[in-house]
Amino acid sequence: MTQNDSWKAVTLAAGQVIGLGTLYAWSVLIEPVQAYYGVERTATGLVFSISMAVFTFAVMTAPRLFAGRRLSMVGAVACIIGAVGLACAAIAPSFVVFLIAYGALFAAASGFGYSAGLQMAVTSGVAQPGLATGVIVAAFAMGAVVLGPLMGQISASGTITGALFLPAGVLFAASVMSLGAQRACPSLDARFPARGAAAHAHQHRAKTIDNRLIWLLWCGFATGAAGGLMVLGHASSIVADQGGSVALGGVAVSMIATGNALGRITSGAIADRLGPRAVLLLAALVLGLATGVMALEIGTATSVFALAVVGLSYGLMATGYPVAVHRFYGAERFGSIYGRVFTAWGIAGLIAPFAAGWLFDRTGSYHLALQLATVSAVLSALIALLFPGVQAKSQLGIESDRGPDCR
Repeated sequence: MTQNDSWKAVTLAAGQVIGLGTLYAWSVLIEPVQAYYGVERTATGLVFSISMAVFTFAVMTAPRLFAGRRLSMVGAVACIIGAVGLACAAIAPSFVVFLIAYGALFAAASGFGYSAGLQMAVTSGVAQPGLATGVIVAAFAMGAVVLGPLMGQISASGTITGALFLPAGVLFAASVMSLGAQRACPSLDARFPARGAAAHAHQHRAKTIDNRLIWLLWCGFATGAAGGLMVLGHASSIVADQGGSVALGGVAVSMIATGNALGRITSGAIADRLGPRAVLLLAALVLGLATGVMALEIGTATSVFALAVVGLSYGLMATGYPVAVHRFYGAERFGSIYGRVFTAWGIAGLIAPFAAGWLFDRTGSYHLALQLATVSAVLSALIALLFPGVQAKSQLGIESDRGPDCR
C-alpha cells in the first residue's frame, strides 16, 4: 500500500468518527430532554454516565469482538448502528427508551467506531502513525464542536427530534461513503488483529512489560485525565466563581475547544519525533501549571487563558496515550492493550467532575478542586518519567509495523 492509499484509509476512518463524536455534544441536549420527558437533572446526568461507561466498555472489547474484521467495515457498521440509535432516540416514546437508544446503542457504536479508527491509524502503514492517530482523535472531538452548536440551535426550537436526526443523517451518509469506498478501493484491507495473532516471541518478556508498563500507563492516564476533567467539566462555572460573566464563560469554553483540538492534532506529530514520553510529560507539567495558576485566582482573564492551556494539555494526552501504547507494543497488540488503558479515562470521567462539584457544594468555591487537579497533574508527570524513552520500540523487542500489502 502506498502512502497515498494509507492516508486515504485514515481519512475514511476520520470521516466515520466525526459523526460518532457527537456523543460528546450531550450537554446541548440536557435541558431539551429534561423538558420533553419531564425528568429531573439527575436523570439526564444518568444518560451521560451510562453513555461513558458503555463507550469505554465498547472501546475495550472491540478488538476482541471484531477480531480479524476489516476496519473500514467495522467503522461503517458502527455508523449504521449509531444512526439507528440516534433515530430511535429521536422518536422514543419514553425516557427509558431514550436512555437505551442513546446511552446504550449510540454510545456502543461510538466506542466501536473510535476503536476501529485508532486501529486504522496504527495499521494502515502511514509513515507517521502518531500524526495519523492525532487525526483520528481530533476528528472524533470535532464531531461535537462542529455539530454540537447546530444540534443546540435545533433543540432550542422545542424539539429534540431534529437535533438527533442531524447526526443520524451524518452517520448514515458516512456509512454509505464507507461502503462505496470499500467497493471502489478493495485495498482498504486493514483489519483488527485475529485472535492469537500477536507474536509469541519474547512472550515471557511481554508479560513482564504488561505487569509493569500497562499499570504505569493506566495510572498516568487516570491521574492526567482526572486533573483535566476536574476543571473542564466545570469550566464556565469556574469562570463565574472567579467573577467572570456568562459571556466570558462562553469564550472560555470556545478557547478550551480550540486548545483541545490543537493538542490532539499536534501531539502525535510531536511524539513521532520526540517519543510519547516527552509529549505526556510536557502535557502533565503544563496542565499542573495551568490549574495551579487558576487556584491562585489572579484574575478572570488569566483563568480563561489557563483554561485554554488546560484544553491544550488534555488534547495532548488524549492522543499521546494511544500513541504511547502503539509505540511500546506495536499494531498487533495495540487494540487489546489500549482498551485496558482506556478504562483509566472512563473512571476519571465518572469520578473527577463529580468530585469537583461535590467539593464546590461543600466549600462554596472551586479552590480546593483546582488544588487537587494540580496535584493529580503532577502525579501524572512523575509517572510519565517512568515511561520508556524514544527508542522504546526497539528496546521492547517489537518489530516495525507494516501496513497490508495492497498494491
